[in-house]
Amino acid sequence: MLGKPTRVLLALTAIAPVSVSLAYVFGARKGEWLLCVLAICVCLILGIISSWIITEASAQFERLPVVIKKVKSADKEVVGFFVAYALPLIFKGEAGLDFGAWMLAGGMLIFVLWTTHALHVNPVLGLLGFHFYEVETQEGVTYLMLTKRTINNVSSIKSVVQLTEYGILEAKTKEKTK
Repeated sequence: MLGKPTRVLLALTAIAPVSVSLAYVFGARKGEWLLCVLAICVCLILGIISSWIITEASAQFERLPVVIKKVKSADKEVVGFFVAYALPLIFKGEAGLDFGAWMLAGGMLIFVLWTTHALHVNPVLGLLGFHFYEVETQEGVTYLMLTKRTINNVSSIKSVVQLTEYGILEAKTKEKTK
């Protein structure tokens, strides 16, 4: 399972596209090109981090057998993130570097992420080809499952790696060697 700092970092990568909106505000509206480039770099770095965390977890974590009873798409939650990403573009207010406000908002976000157990839908991982499903196991426990496949048959899910208390990643099946 991911440790808390890594889990929080993975959750924070979900807000990476906000940097694209901020880059537009800084560059196109204000002409602050250094902040524009910095915002784009933050987005790219967070995207790379999210991909790296998932790749390492898939390769390093123990594969666990699982029997899935129910599956429901959770991709629709990405729409909520889109609205949040668009907010800096919609509001005509000033976007700036009020470090006190940014530190307070960031601290509050980290606190919430640190104290919750859920794995959150991450649009950055969606861009990398992952789908999100709410799944219920044979034992009646509900998880958020990430997978690269479209799931239309629950019996096709054979093993997972556990990312968080309630977040799992479908494990890649290992090729049999002759």
